[in-house]
Amino acid sequence: MATILSVLLKFVVLVAFFICSCVKLTYSEDVAYSLFEGDAHLDSVISFNSHHTLHRRQSGNDNTTSSPMPTGGTTPEFTEQEVSQNHKYYTSTVLRGAADFNSYWDELYDVKHSEPLSGSHRVAVSVPINFNFRFYGHDVSKITIATGGFLYMSPFLHQWLTATQYIAPLMANFDTTLGNESQVLYKDFGHKFVVEWRDIFLQDQNHTEPFSFQTTLHSNGTIYFAYKQIPVEIQSIEKKNHPVKVGVSDAFYIDTIYAVKSQNGSQHRYSDSNEGVQRRTIYEYHRVEVDFTRIQSNSVVILEPLTTCNIAKDCFTCLSQDDNFDCKWCQKVRRCSDGIDWLRQEWRDQGCEIQSSRSNCSYRESQKGASNATIAGVVVAVLILVLLIVGGVWFFYAYTHPTSASGQWMINHRPSEMKAKMNKMKFWKRDTASGEKYRVESTA
Repeated sequence: MATILSVLLKFVVLVAFFICSCVKLTYSEDVAYSLFEGDAHLDSVISFNSHHTLHRRQSGNDNTTSSPMPTGGTTPEFTEQEVSQNHKYYTSTVLRGAADFNSYWDELYDVKHSEPLSGSHRVAVSVPINFNFRFYGHDVSKITIATGGFLYMSPFLHQWLTATQYIAPLMANFDTTLGNESQVLYKDFGHKFVVEWRDIFLQDQNHTEPFSFQTTLHSNGTIYFAYKQIPVEIQSIEKKNHPVKVGVSDAFYIDTIYAVKSQNGSQHRYSDSNEGVQRRTIYEYHRVEVDFTRIQSNSVVILEPLTTCNIAKDCFTCLSQDDNFDCKWCQKVRRCSDGIDWLRQEWRDQGCEIQSSRSNCSYRESQKGASNATIAGVVVAVLILVLLIVGGVWFFYAYTHPTSASGQWMINHRPSEMKAKMNKMKFWKRDTASGEKYRVESTA
């Protein structure tokens, strides 16, 4: 009996070990990156969670078809096709075989490549941009470029950049040390920012031809993905050691402080972040995933931002936002939101979910607007009154002092005098060689 139990126990242990091994091999969402001269928050305990909706492009919802990727790195001959879809925060359009592909691609000549990015693996570098780029309604002035074919968009830097808050033309396990011509280039044009991954190879599948693609961030918030050379099908790229994604994602943070045991064993929850252990939970609230089968050489993805609550700066604008969001105005923080954005914790902690409502917001702001209108009306009335008083004083002075300049002007411009002058004017028409047709002569 003991032998049978021992065998069963060993079997259960082996099965459990196999399951755990499989889970470890297939899970690759959180891949660590090294930040070059970046201030990564490594002291905080970071965890990830999902909060809101995931928007994927469903390949079965449209009538377009995909063709197999040819081998040998040649450019596929696709007919031009367009697929558009609304993702709440963005609308996406995919162009395959676009005849005007070059209008979405910028040739980056005489651009110095980034040394940390052009000879490394799983490295990211933060760079400033010369305009505020609107990402999910948030203004971003500094981005983090990663060797893995994506941009990290949050000011909160940590090692797990692939999880969320990214712009990914093609996130994969790229290694820029494998090719002599492999480079990561970027250029700020002032009104747009372009990043190019040029002639880069996959670490797991470096037998293929190199990849070359770009992403362009426009000052109006529009995003381009342009693919010059994609030698293999995206869905065939290995995911074991690195996630493969095409699209955008955003998240918000919630900070809490761990309760710690004191010497007498009791539990305490600290509100002061200097005490206890801080946990920052990152909640992904939205993701756009572009269908891999749409991505081939000479294809383009266009992501155009939709109006969000958090770009409104006053109550009236907030309430008139698109019905795609349940926008509310919180008077306490004087901000518009649906409660799901980077300032989610402030919105929650200040009680905006309970206090804000469309009727209260409208009443308070309308009272403010009415007050401003009243003030403007009083100012206009005072100005008119001042002009009337000044005009009356001048008229009285000119009437009582006929020899003064004002008095003489009023005498010369009294109605009877003006009528006499008009009667003495002569008007006639004549044609001359100089083209003069009308002439006025006065004997007044």
